[in-house]
Amino acid sequence: MSIHRPTTAIPAECLVAALVALACSTPVAVPASSTGPTSTPVQVHASEAPTASAREALPSRSASAPPTHAPVLDIDWEAGEVAGLGGVQSIVGVAHGAAGYALVAELGFVDGGPEAAAYWSSDGTTWELAQEFPPGERILTLTAGGPGFVAGGFAEDPARAAVWTSPDARSWQSVSDTSLNGGVIGQLLPTASGLVGFGWRSDRDAAGIWTSADGLEWLAATNETGLTVARGLEAVGAYAGRAIAVVREEDGVPAEVWETTGRAEWTRIGSLPTEARVERVAGGPAGWVAVGSSLAWTSPDGREWSDGVSGPDVAADLIADEAGYVAVGWIGSLPGETCGDQRPFAGHTWTSSDGRTWRMMPVSEEFREAMVTRLLVVDRTLVGYGQRLTYGGGNMPVARWAAMLPGGSVPADASDLATLLKGCGG
Repeated sequence: MSIHRPTTAIPAECLVAALVALACSTPVAVPASSTGPTSTPVQVHASEAPTASAREALPSRSASAPPTHAPVLDIDWEAGEVAGLGGVQSIVGVAHGAAGYALVAELGFVDGGPEAAAYWSSDGTTWELAQEFPPGERILTLTAGGPGFVAGGFAEDPARAAVWTSPDARSWQSVSDTSLNGGVIGQLLPTASGLVGFGWRSDRDAAGIWTSADGLEWLAATNETGLTVARGLEAVGAYAGRAIAVVREEDGVPAEVWETTGRAEWTRIGSLPTEARVERVAGGPAGWVAVGSSLAWTSPDGREWSDGVSGPDVAADLIADEAGYVAVGWIGSLPGETCGDQRPFAGHTWTSSDGRTWRMMPVSEEFREAMVTRLLVVDRTLVGYGQRLTYGGGNMPVARWAAMLPGGSVPADASDLATLLKGCGG
């Protein structure tokens, strides 16, 4: 059987593909060396130049300029053991809260059996099965919020969205609310006033947005600002109770930036100076960063954004920390894909201390056969969860890596260049 690989496209004619894409644009990634990069990461240059449209805003680099070796934010991944997570096809999400860790995964497809399950862990390494979701329910997103944790997706019965809550990641309860009728929740994020859910209204064949103060009672938003954000959503992130969304109402125009701290009502606060697609946005103590199309943009407050610079060629997950920014993902194709990215598979970890200069951590042999799909920062440890390509029966083993984060880092002088996607035509 082929292994599902998420996509960021949302075709209107295919509800399931649209929502899986939305869930995974929140969202899959790849780690770097388990033995650790050298103190001066190796520069990685593309074999061919990026397209003119993607690079026209980038500053030129003198061919005679000497190589730069300034320190950067190094991620020294160390592999760890994981127990209790057998039979997983893909990781939907991982969250950390006062009660420990929650992980939701898609299971291998079995006729009449559950398609997703939730797991609990006190330390992030040894896991216990907490909840097998009913057959026909597909879970697409997980966040820490509400009573503790909230998961969302859709049910086989299109009459309602699937929303589940848990105070401790061990006991889960299904939410029954008429406001969820006809809905699919593809992405969840917390704000100062509660939760926001993005997805699709199957009863209206249109993008949808829902809000909840506690994860238990929900409202389907009908206000114009909320619907504008839902219709054009490319990427959204939350930090310190504030959510920022990158919204594009049509192709070929710069993206708008909207914010909310009050769940339903959104305010337009600026724009991104690019027509390139944005795949991820994240905020942290050092400011905000957006990545996509092998470019990166930064903002101190989410309102005024810099021009694009050469950035990560992957965007499965993105973390903003006081020490800088980390983006992870993979290039190439997963097992079972017959026509996709034709580059050899490799897991990539990109770092930047300031969001303006990016380095790709050297890829060890281990990460030519593994990928990180979710990132967490717990205390001063960066934790990455993903899967190894050694698989059986359509499932790939879950893996965990960790790296200590410094209190700060020094900007590099110039960015590495991303490798370019190669389609089936070569």
